[in-house]
Amino acid sequence: MKNYLLPIVLAFGTVATLVSCSKEMTSYTYEDIQKQTYASNFVAKYGEISSSQSWDFTTGDRQLATRGFSTIRTQILDNGIDFGDVSKIKTVVKDAKWLHEEILIPGEVEKNAHLLDAMVEALPEKKVKNGKPAVLVAPSNGFYIFPLFSGGCLTFDLKVKVGDQEPVTVFSKNWINFQTINGMKTDTIYADGRNVNMKGIYIEAPVGTPVEVYIDNIYCRTPAAGNAYNKAFPSPAGTTNGRAIYVDIPSDVMPILDGIELKENAVVKYIGIEDISAGAPMSGDNDFNDVVLAVVGNPDVPQEKVITEDQYEVKTCRTKRYMIEDLGATDDFDFNDVVVDVEDYTIETHKVTRENGIIKTDEIISTAAAPSQAIIRAMGGTIDFELTIGDTKWVKSNNNFDIKTMYNTQGDVDYDAELAVFEVTGWDYDANNIGIRVEGQDGQLFTIQFPKKGEAPMMIAVDPTQKWMNERVSVPSTWFY
Repeated sequence: MKNYLLPIVLAFGTVATLVSCSKEMTSYTYEDIQKQTYASNFVAKYGEISSSQSWDFTTGDRQLATRGFSTIRTQILDNGIDFGDVSKIKTVVKDAKWLHEEILIPGEVEKNAHLLDAMVEALPEKKVKNGKPAVLVAPSNGFYIFPLFSGGCLTFDLKVKVGDQEPVTVFSKNWINFQTINGMKTDTIYADGRNVNMKGIYIEAPVGTPVEVYIDNIYCRTPAAGNAYNKAFPSPAGTTNGRAIYVDIPSDVMPILDGIELKENAVVKYIGIEDISAGAPMSGDNDFNDVVLAVVGNPDVPQEKVITEDQYEVKTCRTKRYMIEDLGATDDFDFNDVVVDVEDYTIETHKVTRENGIIKTDEIISTAAAPSQAIIRAMGGTIDFELTIGDTKWVKSNNNFDIKTMYNTQGDVDYDAELAVFEVTGWDYDANNIGIRVEGQDGQLFTIQFPKKGEAPMMIAVDPTQKWMNERVSVPSTWFY
């Protein structure tokens, strides 16, 4: 609604007292004038405001993390780790009565020689290897899984299962050569002498999503003795049932990956899988080199998921991004004077059930509150402010920030910036109990609260994926109507 007294008020200074036609006294403070001027300018730019218009545009979705991905995506790569020309690599026969069982000796390869040498040294053939079981949950960034070595004559499918998605087959080993790397020739009985190509996979998933890596459809196809040894073996084998362990390869042994740009702080972990368990036909040797994987993070790799008595915990979160106008100017609608994410955490306890070693169900059986936190992403204002979130207060000038400086709203904006991170108490996700007190002209103070429906907003709530505007660039009307 237009205030027809406002031009008169402004003409008489920051505070005025007027007598209406009914002789009643009406006082206008500096705060009144600023807010009413702002409201008038907002309507002039964006149009009339419906009385039912809400300024909370968040979806309310609870994610497995505050940052990272909200959906699962997998992509099978065309190729895996490239060793270049491997024609000069050396092998020695393991046992003359078994065809194609030749042990690879580290030798001359064109690329990734350091990786091959470190892997062979860490996982020698027929030497029992002990290690921590590899059980994974997704990090906050995308990551890769590259099979780099196959150490058995069995055929199998390497599969990856992310969350509740159907497993995807990364590659199928249909050759019966014993120890192989990419580029080596396969046998001519089952694989037609083609080059080995153990492909990689790229994965994106919400933080905390279970990631299972295993070999399935394990089969012995040794052609000796008239195929008498052709038989299936118990499946699967991998992170689903403890037959995968972390391999102690130096952290600075990074694979060279064609066409993939890794961050300087990228991390890699190595995992070894044992294809046949003890007690099975042709009992396994527990050297864990039947399949060796490089799990490459950009920068982080999947973290361990500790399952105890079929239960594990995951921290989940709902986040609101508040974008605030501080009223330093009443015709500025960039909503970047303060941008703060507030994160509502809970700890979810999951219970899993297994069938033949594979996790089949994963359900939440309880939740408990965890401390909330706030992350200030941008401060485009040039006046001091006191931000109140629930029961917690934060002041710009008290935290080593220059009042007159704009932070992260000009030039190349970093939308992942964490200018300040602090714990908050008493914040209500649904009530939006957040406010800001700012110091305007001549030391005048006024307070901005989250707007009611139908009011001109000086604060809005959006999902944390919504980017804020650069300085003096108004948000589009599509955000509102």
